[in-house]
Amino acid sequence: MVVLNLIDVLNLDLGSIEEEYHRVAASLAKIGLSDYESKSYVAMIAKGHATAEEVAELARVPRTSAYKALQSLKEKGFVSLAGGRPALYHAVPLEETRDKVVGEIREAFDKLQLVQGILSERGTPQLVYTISGRKGVMAKIGEMIDAARSSIVLSSPSMSEIRSEHGQRIRDAFKRGVNVLIVAEPSVKVPEATNLVRKRNLSATDVIIDGSVALIASPDLGLCGYSENPFIATHLENFVKAALESRTEEHEND
Repeated sequence: MVVLNLIDVLNLDLGSIEEEYHRVAASLAKIGLSDYESKSYVAMIAKGHATAEEVAELARVPRTSAYKALQSLKEKGFVSLAGGRPALYHAVPLEETRDKVVGEIREAFDKLQLVQGILSERGTPQLVYTISGRKGVMAKIGEMIDAARSSIVLSSPSMSEIRSEHGQRIRDAFKRGVNVLIVAEPSVKVPEATNLVRKRNLSATDVIIDGSVALIASPDLGLCGYSENPFIATHLENFVKAALESRTEEHEND
């Protein structure tokens, strides 16, 4: 049996496809996909549906990496998984994925406009600080959870990573009486919480501690904005809760 890779399928010369790979990967990285996720997703779009092994061959990525990339793409809503042995993945329709991504970007910019408006109203500069690099962002999230005394609001499309790294911190906060609200994608394992809300198509990671400290991070947790200004933290908390209430009303009206 002859196994075709993506170059053969698209009937492009090596130089051309490599250039396109870099362009597509760079674009998809802006919405939080890793290099292997980007290549696997392009392969899924080219084929429509495939097993992890077929994606590995098509995208020219290691087989174990293809499995991990497809699982991550599934959690992010880019592909769906059908049963069977071997498991068969399907690319979610591009229009649906596009609307999801645009919605996430719009929500992120709504939050940025919220912060900008507060800064303008208060006339106070230097209230939001940036932290770059996943290690630094995750360390800041852990520091915030440890400092919580009354409440934690944690909403993230990367809840599995946060749970893996900070699950014990969240459990400790819960045990000392902190009210913990967690907003996570469906089927994702979460730490123990006072309240749990399931919501699809989450965009940025939002962490609000005691209504006075706030953090907004990119989907891949590689960059965040951080503020100790209670006005920003309160407004962000209200924004998150209002979005959840709005979603509940939509379901009630369906």
